[in-house]
Amino acid sequence: MATQNVLVTGPYGEAGEAILNHLLDKEQYEFTFLNRSDHPDYETHVADIADYEAIRPAFDGQDAVIHLAAQSDAGAEFEEVVEPNVIGTYNVLKAMEDAGVETLIFASSQRVMGLYEEDHAPDLYEEDYPSEFDPFRLTHETLPKPDGYYGATKVFGENICRVHARRDGAPEQVYSLRISSVRTEEYDHPYGDAERGVDRGEEHKVDEDEVWDQSQTGSWERGSEEYQEMVDRLKASWTSQRDFAHMLECCLKDDSVTYDTFYAVSGNAARWFGIEHAKGVLGYEPQDDASEWDSPPADATE
Repeated sequence: MATQNVLVTGPYGEAGEAILNHLLDKEQYEFTFLNRSDHPDYETHVADIADYEAIRPAFDGQDAVIHLAAQSDAGAEFEEVVEPNVIGTYNVLKAMEDAGVETLIFASSQRVMGLYEEDHAPDLYEEDYPSEFDPFRLTHETLPKPDGYYGATKVFGENICRVHARRDGAPEQVYSLRISSVRTEEYDHPYGDAERGVDRGEEHKVDEDEVWDQSQTGSWERGSEEYQEMVDRLKASWTSQRDFAHMLECCLKDDSVTYDTFYAVSGNAARWFGIEHAKGVLGYEPQDDASEWDSPPADATE
């Protein structure tokens, strides 16, 4: 099997860590990293994706691009997202066209469907959440309803990617992945968000009575109402690193898609996103299901 040359933009965030941990050592891929800042452990083409001339050389000789770079704050203002998410995505597509790179995996987000969660949460996080869909599942054909400027830029990204995929030239294949909750290795489990809040609290105690300002740190105690809310949500939206890496491989191996949209989420019983389309088209078979967890890893509570 020929080696695929794969450029990854924004490789050092939570989603990119899945590549570093699960795909980097595989012989069938040769990865190149493009990031706006350097990394001590990985050779990096340092450039801002909003600067076309600066990023353009990184695309030469590539077979595929995994475009993760973005301003990913769901509550960001428009001024914060327009350059990295709108101009940056256009620049990636233009660079691919100029360099003749055939395959793009575009990191969209579950936030393009964010208003569905806003309208139905927290009951949405229950496995038996009642709805006319029985069970409640959003599909790739469901109307997008972003919940902020970040989600709106991802809808834009999906659509401009579709435009380029339908044109003559590169890219010829585009996979828009609506990524759910990928976490760093330390918190890569369904209790990850809840345990991260506990860890933040322990790091920000302000007196000997162990009192801290939760509003400033986003922290809580284990067993609290806030803790359980984080568990419930992540049990529905968790995307394990190995499942996300598997989804990327499914896209890199596929030769059938011109443009399509898929939900990147683990096989959680309480998920509100459908993965049947990804299974049928890409052969996606997630290994993880958050419902199989009834407590955090032992080392998280020691």
